[in-house]
Amino acid sequence: MGVRRAERSDIDSLLRLSHQLGLVHFDNAPEAFVQPSDAEKDFLLSALDETARVFLVAEIDGDIVGFVTAKITRNESIPFLISSPICRVGTIVVDEASKGSGIGRMLMSHCDDWAKAQGAEQIRLEVMSFNEDAERFYKELGYKDQSKTLWKPVE
Repeated sequence: MGVRRAERSDIDSLLRLSHQLGLVHFDNAPEAFVQPSDAEKDFLLSALDETARVFLVAEIDGDIVGFVTAKITRNESIPFLISSPICRVGTIVVDEASKGSGIGRMLMSHCDDWAKAQGAEQIRLEVMSFNEDAERFYKELGYKDQSKTLWKPVE
């Protein structure tokens, strides 16, 4: 098992994993997510080309079984927020057939290393409230609640 930077040639595997994640999100929160589609391909290719973003894949025997994306942001306009560099995890996904095998931990460890090398002082991510397994995973890694996003339909 290894982790490396994603390449454009990985797009079919990235799209497969993105569809897995997208379907779980659509099934549990259709008010926020659309059904997965091949329209995601352009988004993923754009993310691969973005130099400010890290895009890592986990491989087992040449098969891509997970990926993580992240980028560094810095508040430069809101005076009451800290302005130190923050690593923001965009997406992490592990193939359904490989969950529980340490792939997510390895991806997040590499993301941590990248964040440190970029001078980040914090790592932040968003987890949907229905995704209790992911929330438990992040808490095991030391993440804590910082805020909650609330929503309601306009009536």
